[in-house]
Amino acid sequence: MTTVETADRGATPQASTKLLKNSIRFFTIVLMVTAAAAPLVVVSTYIPLSLAFGAGMTIPLTYLTATLILLVFTVGFAQMAKRITASGAFYNFITQGLGKPVGLGAGMTVMIGYSMIAAAIQGGFGFFAAQMLENYLGVVIPWWVCSVVSLLLMFVLAYFKVTLTGKILGIALGLEVLIVFIVATMTILLGGAEGQQLQTFNPLGWAAAPAVGIGFFFAFWSWIGFETTAIYGEETTDPKKSVPRATYIAVITLGLFYTFAAYAAVVGFGSASVDEANTLLDQYFFVLADMYTWPFIHVLMDFLVVTGFFACSFAFFNNAARYLFSMGRDRILPSRLGHTHPVHKSPYIANGLQAVIAITVVLIFAVIGADPLLHLGGWLPIFSTLSIVFVQALVSVAVIRYFNREGRRTAGDWWKTFVAPLIGAIAQGIVMILLVSNLPFLAGSEEAVVTLIPLYVAIVFFGGLAYALYLRRSHQNRYARIGTVYDEEEIEEIAEQQSA
Repeated sequence: MTTVETADRGATPQASTKLLKNSIRFFTIVLMVTAAAAPLVVVSTYIPLSLAFGAGMTIPLTYLTATLILLVFTVGFAQMAKRITASGAFYNFITQGLGKPVGLGAGMTVMIGYSMIAAAIQGGFGFFAAQMLENYLGVVIPWWVCSVVSLLLMFVLAYFKVTLTGKILGIALGLEVLIVFIVATMTILLGGAEGQQLQTFNPLGWAAAPAVGIGFFFAFWSWIGFETTAIYGEETTDPKKSVPRATYIAVITLGLFYTFAAYAAVVGFGSASVDEANTLLDQYFFVLADMYTWPFIHVLMDFLVVTGFFACSFAFFNNAARYLFSMGRDRILPSRLGHTHPVHKSPYIANGLQAVIAITVVLIFAVIGADPLLHLGGWLPIFSTLSIVFVQALVSVAVIRYFNREGRRTAGDWWKTFVAPLIGAIAQGIVMILLVSNLPFLAGSEEAVVTLIPLYVAIVFFGGLAYALYLRRSHQNRYARIGTVYDEEEIEEIAEQQSA
């Protein structure tokens, strides 16, 4: 039984600390994690950028290779998910494998990474929503107003049962995937500009790519958020089986989808794809839609890009809120954050704090006159991506350390809990190197605020680690709670003590 301290003064009477158990079905969790990856945003933004400045004509092979690498990472991740079910996910995994100080440092890092990316994506949402309102309705509204209204709507939706969130994300995802599938399929079936381009799967083509390292970075960037499956473990039916299976399916499905869309992008313009991507960039797939489908498809894409940004931001909004909830329940952050709604069982206080954080970030960028796409939507995602990839690397190391203690019996165990995580850690390390070495290009700036992004991530991680060491010295009961994996009885005990 976990030892808990006396409740904070002023705690809410009869406070609930339970999430809505068994509320998320297997198919729903797959939809939610896939929505976090924002397929239409990836296809309309990252694939053209990679074509122009990264993988070039080998972009389908690059996405396929990234899929295989992430599948290897998922092997170790899945083994931890089979044993540990907690809304803190990476925070809990790393604590169990590498100890409480590293676990808290990693938890703080990924929590802030998710919190900032939820705000950052609002740059794209606000920009395209304002553009859509002006183009179709003649209404001129500042981008930041659209973003703030969006975040307020997210709080309202997240206040209710998580099943409502799943439905919203599922609908948005279904429409995104359908529209991209139509454009890609029609482009390929009609033969594009010069027929099929199967040579794009030849590894020798990497030698002629503009910058293959940037291409791989964009590919890995496209998957940020796939680990969402574990975050909803406490709310998922049969999480020991559902979470690993959902993660595998999400990685494979997204990988094949991205590879298919990337291949269509190359087929569409043939040998001129790189030059066209340089010219068109964010309009690349919209032009393909005009060339190979029907006029209404372009109109639908205008709307679905906006809903895609909303769904992506909403997914990370919920991710960040559950990390805040988890650390509140552990008493690492104020315990009220660990309360859930007495009826809906949603982490409504953590949701409210996340809404305040995101709205504040948006307003700060608006007040200083920052560009919503370049600054809010460009710089913050780099910080968040580096934070999350760094934590994923730690997860791989944590898997190895955890099973060094638990033991391994078969050759399969060694593959799943040593070899695969080791490869995963190395791969994540390479992604971090690619990100840091290409920071000025990815951010479109060489300003100090950009070049110091790795330092910001280090400050957050070591700040969390130092906080854990402080708790170990001065508040041993709270230190003992770091990264705790609770059973039903312990959650009931926490609720009773906080209600006392």
